[in-house]
Amino acid sequence: MFFPSKKDLWMAIIIWSVILACITPLMLTIEPIGVIMLPSMLDTKPVETVIMVVPAILLAWIWFGTGYKIENSKLAIQSGPYKKTIHLDEISKVRNTKHPFAAPALSMDRIEISYGKYEFITISPKSKEEFIRQLLKANPRIQLDNQMQK
Repeated sequence: MFFPSKKDLWMAIIIWSVILACITPLMLTIEPIGVIMLPSMLDTKPVETVIMVVPAILLAWIWFGTGYKIENSKLAIQSGPYKKTIHLDEISKVRNTKHPFAAPALSMDRIEISYGKYEFITISPKSKEEFIRQLLKANPRIQLDNQMQK
């Protein structure tokens, strides 16, 4: 079952502002309609074009490609190029958190998943309750913090 990341408005503003800041200068160098556009963009300054397009593509990939999949006793986490797989039987604890550290999450409404000996990852599924229900269905030994049990 796939769970997309919850997306905060402030995160949308930041990501889409950077994407627009990267591609707007390129769009302004395009010739009028009817003229072949791609060569004119590439003829101007190819290095600058790459420097501007790569971050825009990466941020769009993160925006559209951040999500979590529970399947075959595994939790697959993807955020753009970042991929992580956790075996569900390794998960020991799930708790609410709002810490701002970098994570494969597009919202501050996050959950922290503890797994392995000392490892954890922070994610932000759009439907937290259903996500946790599916985790517990696959591994009933997962401990929930007091706030999540209410």
